[in-house]
Amino acid sequence: MAPVKLSGPGRGTLAVLLWASVAGLLIAVVSTGFEIYSIWQGEASMSVNVANSYFPELAEDNPRVLSGSYETAWLTVEGMPAAARCLLSAAVVMRHLVVVAVCAAMALVCRRILQYRPFAKSSAIALAVVGAVFVATAVLPGMFESVATIISAESLGLPGPDQIETREVVDVPMPPIDVPLVALGLFFGMIATSLQMGGRMFRDPPSPAATLPYGPEGMVFPSHSNFSGRNVAGMSAT
Repeated sequence: MAPVKLSGPGRGTLAVLLWASVAGLLIAVVSTGFEIYSIWQGEASMSVNVANSYFPELAEDNPRVLSGSYETAWLTVEGMPAAARCLLSAAVVMRHLVVVAVCAAMALVCRRILQYRPFAKSSAIALAVVGAVFVATAVLPGMFESVATIISAESLGLPGPDQIETREVVDVPMPPIDVPLVALGLFFGMIATSLQMGGRMFRDPPSPAATLPYGPEGMVFPSHSNFSGRNVAGMSAT
């Protein structure tokens, strides 16, 4: 069988995708560095959930607004604890790690295809890593930010949920889980498994005899055969 060759446009498209992936990876790394730098430089900003909030000031004089509240507040604080900064930095890293993992995997897969090795083991491993990163990112960043909020609120002396009956307080809800990211992670895991199985079949194709339905005593019957088990037994006896 003649080897399959990539056409000129095909190679050009793969080359463009490869270098675009490398550029996206570098941009994600630089962006992560800037965000972490802003967290550790002097004043830090954080978003907190608010419970038992007051009536929004922007609607106080509007007679048509019967009730209102707000769920989040954006605070710029000074002297945020180092533990909270570490957790916020970890959340930033996890969120950008998705882009880094996808770009790195795309660059690797494009490179392997250009080398005529589409079923290389490294490609399957890269896609499996992307799936794991998606699942981890769906859970961990929200957890890190919730713990950072608790630590910061306690260090700043902000009112907590125990005072909700009398005043506006900082609320600490359950960490959110990004279900679409979990689904994408499982999808990438399935693709990695399929690629690994395809690689095995490509390297060690099954023999034609292994795919045939064998009857009794080595007799081969087509899958659409109308012979019953009784007829087959009779034929074997004769």
